[in-house]
Amino acid sequence: MKTIFKVILPVLAFTMASAGAVMSKDAKIKDAKKSVLISGFIQNPSPANCLPVSVDCNTTIGPACMSSEAIPRQVWLKNAANACSVNLYKTAH
Repeated sequence: MKTIFKVILPVLAFTMASAGAVMSKDAKIKDAKKSVLISGFIQNPSPANCLPVSVDCNTTIGPACMSSEAIPRQVWLKNAANACSVNLYKTAH
């Protein structure tokens, strides 16, 4: 009887620890894939006059970042001169 416990308990403990590690890794991956909204700007009507919008975009080159309005407009970041003229790109999911 004592031999069974000496063999089964360590195996059971290892199995539970392994399952916990796999479960926590999956949760971290799901958290990393969540979208992050940033503040972008729409030119209204020129780069010197900007309206703020929240978008899921970044600076990694890809398709242009567009607003979610009925008629989408390109979304920009502000440059050092406070003009909205720095390209933003759509986040790939």
